[in-house]
Amino acid sequence: MTVKSDNATILIIDDDVVLRNELAEAFTDHNIACRQCGDWESTLELLETWQPDLIVLDQRLGAVDTLLLLPTMRQLTAAPVLFLTGSRSEADRVIGLELGADDFLLKPISGRELVARVRAHLRRTHKIEKAEGGEWRIVQAERRVLRPDNTVVPLTSAEFDLLVLLTAKPGTPVDRDTLSRSVLRRPFQPEDRSLDNLVHQIRRKFGRSGAGEVIASVRNLGYVFRSFPEN
Repeated sequence: MTVKSDNATILIIDDDVVLRNELAEAFTDHNIACRQCGDWESTLELLETWQPDLIVLDQRLGAVDTLLLLPTMRQLTAAPVLFLTGSRSEADRVIGLELGADDFLLKPISGRELVARVRAHLRRTHKIEKAEGGEWRIVQAERRVLRPDNTVVPLTSAEFDLLVLLTAKPGTPVDRDTLSRSVLRRPFQPEDRSLDNLVHQIRRKFGRSGAGEVIASVRNLGYVFRSFPEN
């Protein structure tokens, strides 16, 4: 069942029909539209033709660990993905955030808390801003970065969040601890190379011309956004 809401539609993906219906009821009771899927294959088919504003995804769909398949989903949608999980493993959360997850919600979760979490993410993503850099655009409502020719730079959720944080203050260095807490949801540790890897991937995706000019390293501090590549 799909119910009209204030311009946002949630996709619930869970193989537990009873739980899925309970979550859907919680959303519809708060006038948030939702659609449902019960398996991975039908989810991918749906995302090929329709784009939700946010996805609530069970980490386990039968024998399928959806966390490991998240990069496949990210090829079809940039919508925030909130994982429902019974795992308390920090390693799972770290891997998930680096693969493109936006949040982890530990089961059991009340409908009230789930709705509150979803609304918080929707408030954050349903904003459209332009970053400095000519015709390059950061479209936060769609969590996309568009080149001057309107093609999309294929960033993961963590890469997108890092770029947005740096472009908020172009030319001003941001320290690693701030970046780690904001993007990876954990304090920075000197041996942790996750931020370096994210920056490397962002540079690579902007192409050879953007390797040294989009994000620059600041010795003993962190990173700074310089500018988008020349058109």
